[in-house]
Formats: sequence, structure tokens, C-alpha cells
Amino acid sequence: MKKTIIAAAAVTAAAVMLSGCSGDSHSRKGSGAADRPESWAVEQRTLEDITPMSGEEQVYVTRDEETGEVKIIQGVLSDDPVNNEREALDLIASYSQIMGYIDVYSELQYSGATEYNHKIDYRFDQYCDGMQAGYVELMVDYDEGSRAVVLNSHYTDLWGFSTDPKVSEAEAVKCAADKYKTDKDAKPQLTIAEGPVLAWIVPVIDGDVTEVYIDANNGNIIREINAED
Repeated sequence: MKKTIIAAAAVTAAAVMLSGCSGDSHSRKGSGAADRPESWAVEQRTLEDITPMSGEEQVYVTRDEETGEVKIIQGVLSDDPVNNEREALDLIASYSQIMGYIDVYSELQYSGATEYNHKIDYRFDQYCDGMQAGYVELMVDYDEGSRAVVLNSHYTDLWGFSTDPKVSEAEAVKCAADKYKTDKDAKPQLTIAEGPVLAWIVPVIDGDVTEVYIDANNGNIIREINAED
């Protein structure tokens, strides 16, 4: 039976980012950053290598509605079983070209596995210079011969992304204090926010707002966190 690949309704992933960037993390996109890699440490697979799961007639592919990037693949990703996190990461690496990954071996860190209903999810968190930037999950189905059947990606492309803040820690507190009450001992934390945007998280004591995100490039407030969030 000829397999069919169906593009599912697109969804926009809104992951907040995390540590260990590939390439020059201190350069800006379009400002002399090195070219993206065009080869990978392992042989790359294609969508044509994926076969439908038992009882299905097609492979499902979900793309980001804005960028067109592949976010979820549902189908038998390899004929070989996945028995541990190392084999899971190697399989993820073989889909780097399709998924837009730069270097999973330096960007992704194993964070644990969850077993349920004859399945196991291997989760790998993405990090850049110590900051979380996303995650990737691989589902293995024991009923499919312990083969991987779902690749779920909340990966953030940080090629050429700068982790050097133009706004200092003290300046970030001052920017927050212009609108909110802050503790004199407030200690901001540098993070990678959705966008991606390098930002300072500044604790505040102002009504329901407990934290604000300050853009580390221009000092603008880009997000407020309420106590209920």
C-alpha cells in the first residue's frame, strides 16, 4: 500500500527558551555570523522514510502556521527500536535537516522519560548559554515494536542569536522601577523569551504583578507575570 503524507492543521509553537548555543552565540543575525551548517554528524532521514503506524494509512505532519517549520511528525520514524535516551537522541539527530535543528548533541539535554499506556516519552530540553530555550520529545510505542512514532518539537532556532545584553542588570531594575515597585535587593535573571528575545526577569512587588520581562537590548517591558500565572 502506497503511503501518504498528510499535513495536519498548522499550529504556532509558543515555547519559552533555554542553554548551550551552537555557532557564535555572541553575534547577531545578519552581522557576520557564520553560515548555518549544511552537514550533520549522522545520516539524515526524509519524510519519505517515515511509514504509517499500525491501523493508519498515512503519516501526519504538523507545521508552524507562520514559518512553515515542521513541529510534529506522527508515523514510524525508524525500523529500529529505541531502547534508551541515547538511541532516542541519535534518532532525533537524524531528523535535524527536516526539523531545522542545528546541533542536537550540544543543544539538547536529556531531562527524563515518562511511561504510560505501553508508550514512553523521552524529553530533551534545549539550552543556550545556560538558559532554557525549548524542548523536543520523542514518543516510543511498545506496541509498535518499541519504535519511535511521534516527534514533537518545541525547538527554537538560535543560530546567530546574541546572549550579550546591551542593557545591564542595574539598568533593567531601573526600567522596571519606572513603572512598578521593586525591592532594593531585586536580583534580575537573564533569560531567552519568546521571539526569541534576550530579556531580564525582574521581580516586582506591585499588586498582582510579581515579575516583569525587560528587553535586554532596549529596556522595554515585554511581558508581565501575575501571581496566578
